Amino acid sequence: MKIVALISGGKDSCFNMMHCVANGHQITALANLKPLAASRKDELDSFLYQTVGHDAISYYAECMGLPLYRREIFGRSLIQDADYKLTIGDETEDLFELLKEIKESNPDIQGVSVGAILSNYQRVRVENVCSRLGLTPLAYLWRRNQKELLSEMIDAGINAILIKVAAIGLKTTHLGKSIKELYPYLCSLNEKYDVHICGEGGEYETFTLDCPLFIKRLHVENSEIIMHSDNAFAEVAYLQLKKLVVMDKPANIDTTNLVKILAWSDGFENILSNTEIFKGENILENVVPKIDIDYIPEMNSDYIDLYTAHANSLYFAISGTTAYNYKGSQTTRSPLNTIEEETRVCMKNLEEKLSKLGLNWTDAINMNVLIKDMREFGRMNMIYKSFFDINPPTRTCIECNLSPPANIQIDLVAIKFRDYSNIKLVNTMHVQSMSYWAPANIGPYSQAKIINNHAYIAGQIGLIPASLKFPTPLSLQSQTILSLKNLERITSVLELDVWKFSVGCICFVDDDTSFEVVKKAWKYICEWRKGENCCNIPPSLYIAVPSLPREAKVEWQVLLHNGKINRNNYNDDLEEDSKILNFEPITWEDTLDTKNFCIIKIATLFINPILNSIITIRVEKSTTLTTLLTSIELGLLKIHDQFCKSNLLEGKNDSTSTIFWVSISSIRFFYSEKIGVEIATLEKGVKSMINSKFPSDMNPAMTFIPVIAISEGCAVGICVQCGF
Repeated sequence: MKIVALISGGKDSCFNMMHCVANGHQITALANLKPLAASRKDELDSFLYQTVGHDAISYYAECMGLPLYRREIFGRSLIQDADYKLTIGDETEDLFELLKEIKESNPDIQGVSVGAILSNYQRVRVENVCSRLGLTPLAYLWRRNQKELLSEMIDAGINAILIKVAAIGLKTTHLGKSIKELYPYLCSLNEKYDVHICGEGGEYETFTLDCPLFIKRLHVENSEIIMHSDNAFAEVAYLQLKKLVVMDKPANIDTTNLVKILAWSDGFENILSNTEIFKGENILENVVPKIDIDYIPEMNSDYIDLYTAHANSLYFAISGTTAYNYKGSQTTRSPLNTIEEETRVCMKNLEEKLSKLGLNWTDAINMNVLIKDMREFGRMNMIYKSFFDINPPTRTCIECNLSPPANIQIDLVAIKFRDYSNIKLVNTMHVQSMSYWAPANIGPYSQAKIINNHAYIAGQIGLIPASLKFPTPLSLQSQTILSLKNLERITSVLELDVWKFSVGCICFVDDDTSFEVVKKAWKYICEWRKGENCCNIPPSLYIAVPSLPREAKVEWQVLLHNGKINRNNYNDDLEEDSKILNFEPITWEDTLDTKNFCIIKIATLFINPILNSIITIRVEKSTTLTTLLTSIELGLLKIHDQFCKSNLLEGKNDSTSTIFWVSISSIRFFYSEKIGVEIATLEKGVKSMINSKFPSDMNPAMTFIPVIAISEGCAVGICVQCGF
């Protein structure tokens, strides 16, 4: 795509330009923000912009043979929070006005090069501006190892000198020296004082005199050191570039292969070459006997209303929302004409339900979207995203055979602290820039949200981060490994260990012959990362559906515990929370009858305040709906028993049973369409059974999801979640 490059004069913005070109993008303009001329300042106290050396930026137009657009910085750092919304007078709005001007003059520009490495502050604000202008931010240096990165810059021919120092060990004598000269010294400062090797902590600033993209280079003829502070601990000074000369460069310099485009498989080559994981054993057809309908459940309704909701003091769940099934809403039961119209009404219904619970969209943590035809995913997304501002919920989307007339159905999880004096802010990761790190969000969702020990991760598919395309040739092997690598990258930045802290996993595939491969891949990578004896296989469910976003072959939906505990309940001498927490699931297996016709398996993991349990029911021979419902009842009772025996809610033992039933927030029923039971019949049967067999204050949000197949030939897979 054609892009504009944000330049500060520093090494990072120049090297990111090189990566943009290496990845096939065309730089057509340069952009820079500078201090007000009237201020006569060389450097501003800005959280967003590097302004030291700004007087020399004008030479870049000649050095690169490109138009340079500049704007003075009128605003200040008014909003210093991690998140950013449009704020008149903030310095971010100067960037918006500059890029808006450039886009108006160059309407074919689609992206923006930005040299962010670790600064979420900078990334978030650039992404905010780009989103408002319909531009794609390109940040190929994001989250790179700084030692490797600076070495690559030097090897690629970036000639950048230090023009500011502000850290222990850096002195005025280092001003004017190149990063090549100082590389060993910067590495030693990192080892001694934890100085960021690339200067990401503000330790130093650079100015690039030459790089392979320049058709001419710069030479400093005259400069002056300006001292800000001569503190003995850390001098703060900058180099004022008084006179530079533009010099010719030899023509036809070979600039190919100067930049290392990181392979998507970096670090995972040993897994890709392991034939044991991917050889096609156990690829068998999922034969599931049909269920005989021995009775028709009765409920007081002439219309199937899939909507259910759970609410307690902290946890909320809403399930089964469509455009049609909400009584008293603006909708009718007549089919709507387009997916856009249906999505809008569905989201309005969900919004109304949130309001009745005293919630709004900012309280939503995770969304599950079921769509009848994945080819309408993009059109649905356009409406869906209009309901969110910054930091939308995480999301997983699958295709399934919804009952007519619905073409979209949405479930939601929300967490809200009513006692605002003790409120704990949600930690959100919402990266929209393309990079080598992990895929930018391809829809209106956040990659992760952490609140009250829960870490919800958006569904991960095997996209190459730098291109948002699948590896070619298309294969289950490459997509499985890459999707798990993406999952690991996202969680590790949040200081979460997906191989240790996962409390639940649902893996969706587009083919029921893929189950064994994805199971082996998770286990192999977990053992590789943690060791065979430390590998955590959380309660997991493997499901085949008709289609996934972008025709992906696999998608992982994972819930993690953040690995933290309330220290008041434990001995302060213990060093690590993770040593206290037990991430080993409790498993149970039994048959409903002596003939082994109905086999029930349960895996439960309870780590306060989260309980996640997976129930699978496999039917060996044809059985009845009554038997299936009895199996579901038995499974729920067994989870209750496991919870009560765990005795982990200290001081609440007398009411443990009651606590369990009222704390079940959601139950997701995945059922194989091969059993031949209509969704209305199954839904009524399950709800009738729960109403008659369990305490009246048990009120989970329930979702019924038809799928192609469930691993091990199961008829039903049930995901039970509780929040305490």
